[in-house]
Amino acid sequence: MKHCLWFFWPLLLTACSYGPVLPPVDNPDRAWQIQQRQLAQVSAWKLGGRIGIHTEDESWQARIDWQQHEQNYTIHLTGPLGQGSLRLQGDDHLVALSDGEHSRVAEDAEDLLYHEMGWRIPVKSLRYWALGLPAPGSAEQTLNPQGLLEKLQQDNWTIEFRNYVQQGAVILPGRLFISNHRARIRLIIDQWQQL
Repeated sequence: MKHCLWFFWPLLLTACSYGPVLPPVDNPDRAWQIQQRQLAQVSAWKLGGRIGIHTEDESWQARIDWQQHEQNYTIHLTGPLGQGSLRLQGDDHLVALSDGEHSRVAEDAEDLLYHEMGWRIPVKSLRYWALGLPAPGSAEQTLNPQGLLEKLQQDNWTIEFRNYVQQGAVILPGRLFISNHRARIRLIIDQWQQL
């Protein structure tokens, strides 16, 4: 299954439409506490957007459709013009990766993606980061003037949160830049829906 998707790192990945700028708040720490409580209520959601993955050896770009319900998730990646697709489906105990012809099952999504694709993607943490939250565990965080995460250091990853947008009652990041010494991940969220 390795290299079944031929994605390239186009400049278009970094371009996206900007929503209205959210105003600064008087007390960012208090706003952050409120934000965390609101997002803790969000247990079922789906997002659509674009993802780029750049490793030391290769780069890929794909359309991403992610659905999360409690611990269960389905992540569907589709290459440019519909060429090539991957489906990652699992929970905290078991995950399956399928390209339509072959399927592999493992206990850990990150290990499975690395073994099959050569990608180190922190799937368990990414479900929190996509909402603008730190994953469970220790983290160093910096807030922006709106009382939202601006930068996060967690599990040897640096996450930069950009272009927040209001989605119903919650505020969510529109772009995430995630990096460490082995990989860079760009997640551009075009659509988000609470289920």
